[in-house]
Amino acid sequence: MGGRVMVPKFRAWASGEKLMSDVEYINFASETVVLTDTMDCFNIADVELMQSTGLKGYMDESYDDSEEKDVFSGDVIDIFWEEWPAGFYQENHMVGVVSLDKTGTAWVIQNAKYSFDGESIPDEIDGMKISRSLPDEEDLAEVPLHGFDFSSDDITILGNIYEHAELLKVS
Repeated sequence: MGGRVMVPKFRAWASGEKLMSDVEYINFASETVVLTDTMDCFNIADVELMQSTGLKGYMDESYDDSEEKDVFSGDVIDIFWEEWPAGFYQENHMVGVVSLDKTGTAWVIQNAKYSFDGESIPDEIDGMKISRSLPDEEDLAEVPLHGFDFSSDDITILGNIYEHAELLKVS
């Protein structure tokens, strides 16, 4: 039975050269990485490797790029989703840094910031309390990405922590 083989995608940040590039190949025996953009070879210890999550998104409108992109570890993303709690429209955003969880087995958003816009939702209607699933700080420390049902249109890539360290203040 023929199956599809998933080939992990990587990119690398070479901080000395201030270069972000896709990875052409990794040689684990010699502990080297060849970058696609320059075909230069680097020691693995001299670059930050980032693995693709398998998710796709679009760059923030401040970038002149409308192509769908892979989401990698180290990216700062804004996830958007809509809800209608008790019939009231609400737009939700969660912004944070993509990373592997503490076990190294699942993709998460670390130290996420949550916000919402929309109609003012009352605490109760006709004596019935309205339950809102607003996350607390502990919930936002590691938000599993597999808990969302979204498409690439719902993910905005704001940048990454290597080229845009200022985004760490936003997330």
